[in-house]
Amino acid sequence: MPSFISNFRIVLGWAAAAVAVYAAAIEISRPRITLYPDQQAYNLARAERALLAEGHPSTVLVGSSLGVRIPDDWLPENWLNLSLGGMGPTTGLALIEAGGLRPRRVVVEINTVDVRLDGNLQAEASGPIPLALRKAVRGLRIENRPINLLLSGFGALRPGSHQSPGPGGLKAACEALPRTPDAIAADVVAREVERQIQAPVPAELDRRVSELKVAVEKLSGRGAEVVLLEWPVDPLVAAAPRQVAIRAAVRAALPGLRWLSPAAGELQTEDGLHLAPLSARQVACALELELSA
Repeated sequence: MPSFISNFRIVLGWAAAAVAVYAAAIEISRPRITLYPDQQAYNLARAERALLAEGHPSTVLVGSSLGVRIPDDWLPENWLNLSLGGMGPTTGLALIEAGGLRPRRVVVEINTVDVRLDGNLQAEASGPIPLALRKAVRGLRIENRPINLLLSGFGALRPGSHQSPGPGGLKAACEALPRTPDAIAADVVAREVERQIQAPVPAELDRRVSELKVAVEKLSGRGAEVVLLEWPVDPLVAAAPRQVAIRAAVRAALPGLRWLSPAAGELQTEDGLHLAPLSARQVACALELELSA
């Protein structure tokens, strides 16, 4: 028994040393995490950012996987992108509240307003390591898990995997973007149009829009500017019953809010709904211009 206890202590000591070295390396290098093993891992890392409330961003973007397509470094400085894959804007709005964030502006995607709030994400992102400890030690954060670091490192080696704005800054990068649209197959768009044909159940849509209105009124009461954002999608998808119903319901419930639909010339999507890489960067640039106007 003494031998077992001694060996266990040795293993425990080595494990603690490894964690300490890893945490120190993360603190020094501050790696840029761009890839995750799955959508849930990405969502948890984003939720963690909100709950840690670092820096109190000036602008928070909430929405779905449509906004996930916008790379962080193609958004203005001090923005937090709380777009979440497979979720809607109300989940991001709930995270703003839970994290105690006080942004000057909140940009709310409306394309997926009919997606209900995910109440489990906050609970999952809050444990098992205490948030206070993760705030102090970056190496313990969900975002900096070894698997995310490895995937991002390997991903960066792929040619054309990601194009950062570069040393000239975001404005210069926007001006230098090519205008040639990405290619997309017509049958891919047709499949997405089929999915968008089914309009939301009116009672369910009314409930989701009411939840959005409550969250918006709460933010406005704290002095935040709330801006509604309709991501550009393929024209056939935009004209489908689901998007038409959502657009009408949100306009009727929140008529006084600023509404943006950033256009950047001829855009392309990968599936009729999600912007292709070049178009995503073009729209990010157009969004900043519209907000600054």
